[in-house]
Amino acid sequence: MKVSLSSLSKFDFLGVFFLRLGIGSLIAYNGFPLLVGGVESYERIGSAVSLAGINSFHIIFGLASAVIQAVGGLFLVLGILTRGIAALLTIIVGFALAGLIVNSDGIDTMMLVYAQVNLATLSLVFIGPGRFSLDRRGV
Repeated sequence: MKVSLSSLSKFDFLGVFFLRLGIGSLIAYNGFPLLVGGVESYERIGSAVSLAGINSFHIIFGLASAVIQAVGGLFLVLGILTRGIAALLTIIVGFALAGLIVNSDGIDTMMLVYAQVNLATLSLVFIGPGRFSLDRRGV
């Protein structure tokens, strides 16, 4: 008996939907505590831009990061501004990953998780929102 999974390609839009739903909800779940964490939280998060040589305005960068994670995660779930939000999240998760790499002696589990989320958000930049989204053209 031969089993072929090639017929599943007609449901590729579901794969994009599940990717958006999963990554968006995980990022929003991570972002909301950061958003309500206050100035200390913003300073800690925003200090990641010092890796790029930016040594001021950490509170502003941290607040922007928390807002983009919290609201952007919800936007990914709903499929609103998917490519732009995914690009911003790729940059934010990239800075977090770079901070983990710089401040660690070896590879740990959190680095792998951040790398996987970073690859998923980068993939969404190229894939787009898919069929089940609020910014889909030509419905």
